[in-house]
Amino acid sequence: MKNLVSRRNVLSAAGLGTGALLLDGFVGLPTARADDACTPPDEAPLLIVCEFAGGWDVLLSLDPRNHQEFNDANAGIETAYDRITDPLVQQMMTNTGGTGLYQPPGSAVQYGPAISTKLVDQHKSDLCVVRGVNMGTLTHEVGLRYFLTGKFPRGLSASGSSIDTAWASVSGHLEDFKIPTLVAGGSETYNEGFPAGASGLKVPGYAEMLQVLRPLNASLAVDPAVAKAAAAFHHGEHCAHDQYDTNGHVTSHRGAWNTAQTLANGGLWKHFDFKASPPAGSQLDKLYDAFGVNKASPSSSLSGKAKGQAALAAQALVNGVSQVVLMRLISVTDAHFDDDWLRNHPERQREGFDAVSDLISYLKNTEDKNGKSFWDRTTLLAYSEFARTPRINVQGGRDHHLASACLVAGNGIKGNQAIGANKDTTFDARPVDLETGAPDDELGVGLRPADVHATLLEAAGLCHDHISNQEPKIIKAMLKG
Repeated sequence: MKNLVSRRNVLSAAGLGTGALLLDGFVGLPTARADDACTPPDEAPLLIVCEFAGGWDVLLSLDPRNHQEFNDANAGIETAYDRITDPLVQQMMTNTGGTGLYQPPGSAVQYGPAISTKLVDQHKSDLCVVRGVNMGTLTHEVGLRYFLTGKFPRGLSASGSSIDTAWASVSGHLEDFKIPTLVAGGSETYNEGFPAGASGLKVPGYAEMLQVLRPLNASLAVDPAVAKAAAAFHHGEHCAHDQYDTNGHVTSHRGAWNTAQTLANGGLWKHFDFKASPPAGSQLDKLYDAFGVNKASPSSSLSGKAKGQAALAAQALVNGVSQVVLMRLISVTDAHFDDDWLRNHPERQREGFDAVSDLISYLKNTEDKNGKSFWDRTTLLAYSEFARTPRINVQGGRDHHLASACLVAGNGIKGNQAIGANKDTTFDARPVDLETGAPDDELGVGLRPADVHATLLEAAGLCHDHISNQEPKIIKAMLKG
């Protein structure tokens, strides 16, 4: 992947003066809105994509088994919950009578001992767990890019556009958001055939977001003569525009000019200035309360933490900066060894799910301009590149496994259910009846990332033509109504 380029060099080379910083993968800023946009900007469907990088052990969270029935090293599944040293998993084992299965009152879904109880207690009616998703790879890069685009990569290279880019483009609202697609925490983003304005702006986290958006000081400004020449270029019609526009770069650059000025000088940076001790009752103060942030030292709660990425997403969405946020919420450990799997892996999964819970709660409790909660028009997807093996390896950890699970919730999604399943013998994915979501070994079909993508877009009333060559199947059981 490319490295982040210096702000001053990019601005000078582009002649933007106080314009926008272009980061890796971010080619341009919003172009014209699609002609078929059918909703006002303040009703645009929002999307949050949460990446749990590293390959998660779904036996610990989204696809568990009863420890008293499935803990045989010589059989297909070895839960080994009793070996885990994470204190909260140990407490869960005690609270569940040794099964490790957590099912909140009123929930139709059983979760594993490392799940966030806050998430499933507070939001059980919203959550849909999709099990038995065949990832078709044991390679980290391939798995992440497969789930991100819905298309199996070409070697290690991504094929097609990522779901964040597609969502921002097909919804027809590129003109309505200053940063339509925000990509944080190290996630990748791809654009193949969509307008440049749909490409993701990549930042590591909230601190870098603030740095990107804060207006340039005088020492970094380009020469006034250069700025004047650039302005003349953008506001006049010259034959040079056509001569240099063979590949469409001039068109993208000119189309981005006005928005670039707004991006750098329009005050957006204030939304990501996570300063200490904000005024009581202010929007930032409420954000800190929602995410459990230390108000006297916010960076200690947010830097390098899942809640820091989630808080960044919250600010981008509720302040109308972005329509889509894709973030590497957490990197779970690649748990091949006992020191990782026994404690670090369950802790990291739970930290990620806790942040998902706080983000959902914040969106539910924050109203948009129409007096409705932001959650009402938000769709959420949480995934990893694959699962872990059902048996413990010789190092006391788990290796890579093809059959995974994902978590979906929000707009158009029928919650409080689990769809699909893995076999109790080999933990391999089982075919599914798309109408009911129940496993059907005779007439069912296998689930793939493309099917999840198409169903999420369908739930939000958006098209999925960009993955039509994958012949995606709509998982009807996932949809409301």
